[in-house]
Amino acid sequence: MCAYAGRRSDLLVINAGDPNLTNSYNPILYGDPDEVSSRILSLIPSSESNPGTDYYRQAANQGVTTLVGAIQKAGMGYNFMDLAILLQNQRALSMLENLVPANSNEGKTLKIFLDQYKNSNKDGIVSIDLKRLKETFGGIGGRMHMFGSGNFGQITSTYSPDVNLYDAVRGNKIVYVMLPTMGKKEAASNFGKMLLGDFRSAIAEVQSLPKDERPWPPFLNFSDEFGSYVTQAADRPFEQGRSAHMVMMPAFQTMANLDAVSEELREMVLGNTWNKVFFKVGTDDTAQKIVELIGKERRVALSVSVSDGINVSRDASGHARRGLSGSDSFGLTERVEEVEKVSADMLKKLGKGEAIVTYGGSKVYHIKIPALTFEKRFIDEIGPFCINKGRPYFTRGLDLFRNVNGLLSGN
Repeated sequence: MCAYAGRRSDLLVINAGDPNLTNSYNPILYGDPDEVSSRILSLIPSSESNPGTDYYRQAANQGVTTLVGAIQKAGMGYNFMDLAILLQNQRALSMLENLVPANSNEGKTLKIFLDQYKNSNKDGIVSIDLKRLKETFGGIGGRMHMFGSGNFGQITSTYSPDVNLYDAVRGNKIVYVMLPTMGKKEAASNFGKMLLGDFRSAIAEVQSLPKDERPWPPFLNFSDEFGSYVTQAADRPFEQGRSAHMVMMPAFQTMANLDAVSEELREMVLGNTWNKVFFKVGTDDTAQKIVELIGKERRVALSVSVSDGINVSRDASGHARRGLSGSDSFGLTERVEEVEKVSADMLKKLGKGEAIVTYGGSKVYHIKIPALTFEKRFIDEIGPFCINKGRPYFTRGLDLFRNVNGLLSGN
């Protein structure tokens, strides 16, 4: 790996599987408390249909929003590990209470939130019931700990990350994200969900800009293996991205990838995408849905009939007589009928590089995409892959993990 301090880079890489070959990225550092909480809670499945579960989800949302608001009011940076420690350590929570201005709205909100978990023993010593606090947040603490430790932690624990999605969009930069979906399926899926949440916040910020300051040409978000990390929260970027000049281009294997979240999500994705590209389809159900989506067209069916004949007159004995006659006829019939523009069999028989493309829902094209290969001479000329990193800027952070010894009960 090589780094060029202070050099402007138009390519940023987030490699969640290799901390030695990546730019740093903290997906929860930027945005207001509600936006940050929304990204974090995307790690938990939707609970709208279960009132009991939804109660705890909303309580967790309130807690995360309160903690993030307090940290931001204190003017400090934070990461996943800081939030994970706050959810399980009383001294860390007390330290945060002291950092936030007591008369501020954030300070008052934090005190009110923590007060419901405080108990006093027989000696009058007040403490926070961490067991109840953990029950409120459910598995959020564990999920944040996962992203704050190990390889993920080496990427996300920074307070001055190389990658800021909003700045990348404004600067027309390329952000390439690699998710280890094979080796770390759950962690990679959750990381992708937060990345989508961060991109959603970027869309919201871009929408607030004057039209002449929005990205042009439009910023493209190509999400491969979209079904691995899509959530219901991904529906709005498809609706609102157009006005922000930000394009959503998801790639997934079957319609079931979207139906697994909800049929409403499938309809919103399909209904808000102007161009659609269909490669070889492996299932009858998906092929039939694509056929219905592409639609039918009116065609004229021609029917041609031709006939001729010769008639020979005979007498009663069966001998031919001089009478001889002939006839012929020609018929042409036109019939207008509705037929499918593309058949399911055609979709299933597409070869490598072949695709059916629909433009605007009315025009259909059968295309062949060439395969690109790079000669060794070209690869040698450009040299090894390097990560460009800018000069880090100083941001004061909570840094609770570094000072964890002072937070332990034995000290």
